Amino acid sequence: MKILVVGDLHGVKPKIHFKDFDCIVQVGDVCDDSNIAPLYKRYFEILKEDSAFIFGADEFFISEVGKRNLKQYEKDSLKKGHEVLKYLDSFGKPVFMVGGNWDQSYGPSMIKDLNESDYNYRKAFYDWYLGDKLNPKLTKDLKNIKDCMYRNHVFNQINFVGYGLSSGPELSEKLKKLDISKKQFKKLKKSIKKIFNKLLSAYQKRDKKFPVIFISHNIPYKTKLDVVKDKKSYAYRKHLGSSIAREFCQRHQPLICIGGHVHEGKGKDKIGKTILINPGFGKDAQVLIDLDEIKGEVRKIKFCKGYKKAR
Repeated sequence: MKILVVGDLHGVKPKIHFKDFDCIVQVGDVCDDSNIAPLYKRYFEILKEDSAFIFGADEFFISEVGKRNLKQYEKDSLKKGHEVLKYLDSFGKPVFMVGGNWDQSYGPSMIKDLNESDYNYRKAFYDWYLGDKLNPKLTKDLKNIKDCMYRNHVFNQINFVGYGLSSGPELSEKLKKLDISKKQFKKLKKSIKKIFNKLLSAYQKRDKKFPVIFISHNIPYKTKLDVVKDKKSYAYRKHLGSSIAREFCQRHQPLICIGGHVHEGKGKDKIGKTILINPGFGKDAQVLIDLDEIKGEVRKIKFCKGYKKAR
């Protein structure tokens, strides 16, 4: 079986370089960020300059562009994402995917003010990461899109299990340095465990006769594939991968883990026996995996020769 892997796209239709494949894996972030990303960039710049800045992100965005324009940006972003998925759907092959942090598929949270405390900020993200379905506006009328958010799908004797939305390490040394109480720290650890257990529940529904391909929007933490190399980034030289994805690979050793999010992390690595693949970012970010599904072995992994990271 041949699997076409498509990386983060951010609203850009991919240029498909491999013609012979049986299914597609897409790692999320199909929605356009061209209008909203500059707002986030400015917001984080202000937070860095002024620690006393009290506005939440949404409040700041509305103050900058107005509520109507912000809603239109979100609507346009989803429209671009749907167009991307419609194109992938048109190949008539199953498309196994998870949502990315730009795909407006977060779960609900009771936290209203993220900036009120370190606890609020972290807790909101952990709530959001429990989102277990793609935004229906992304997948409307697209019969070949297979939502893998905390789900398992079986195709050609392969399990496809997914975990989406993560945009950084859920558990890291930084968590211990937050200005929070011991009680709040325990609550955050409990939230992380809840996320992992939800993923584990999906994994336990797999067909145990067949190998597992694990799709994570964010590549596992502390690997060769999650280091930020952009000197302008706040996270320059830091590992920005998912600690939950790493723990899952360490414990359960899926055959392959496919992830993205860290655009400059294109390449291969391993955790134990698990092969890690980050296809990179942009219209040329593609990988072809040739599997012997009967033996549960990887024959060949081929990255697109024409790859040029868009940004």
